[in-house]
Amino acid sequence: FEEQIKSLDKGKPVYFYCKGGSRGKKAAELAVEDGFTNVNNLEHGITAWEEANKPVTTAATEPTGLSMDDYLAQIKKSDKLVLVDFNAVWCGPCKQLKPAVTRLAKKNSDKLELLEIDVDKNPAVAKAMNITGIPLLILYKQGKEVWRNLGLIDERDLASKLNEFIK
Repeated sequence: FEEQIKSLDKGKPVYFYCKGGSRGKKAAELAVEDGFTNVNNLEHGITAWEEANKPVTTAATEPTGLSMDDYLAQIKKSDKLVLVDFNAVWCGPCKQLKPAVTRLAKKNSDKLELLEIDVDKNPAVAKAMNITGIPLLILYKQGKEVWRNLGLIDERDLASKLNEFIK
């Protein structure tokens, strides 16, 4: 960020936004401190903008990620339990949880399949599933949801929960 902002004209308008609003606000504050004179921040982030049904334009012209049909096919195709990890690359708690989820998935690979879904790269699924917070883990057995956890969970507690269904 610090390197990229140096390339901008401090006299021209700059606009900041993030997913939920806090990082965009911090970036805007840093820009003001650095001498930018026309700084704009999307309060409450792009999520609030989208929830208000405001238009969003992206560079992508083709749909990206899984469709809801693809998602349902993924969770139903396996004879194993399917653990879905909804996350995003910018999410600190998601990064903290990932090593534990990966270790447990590898340890139980004969009975458990891991499906990682970046909510930003799979907007159709995130919207259809009404994902409002991450990290979110959902465990499916024979295509039916049997457990979910929003937020961080200790590796030991996650292992214990998985073992309840792996038996």
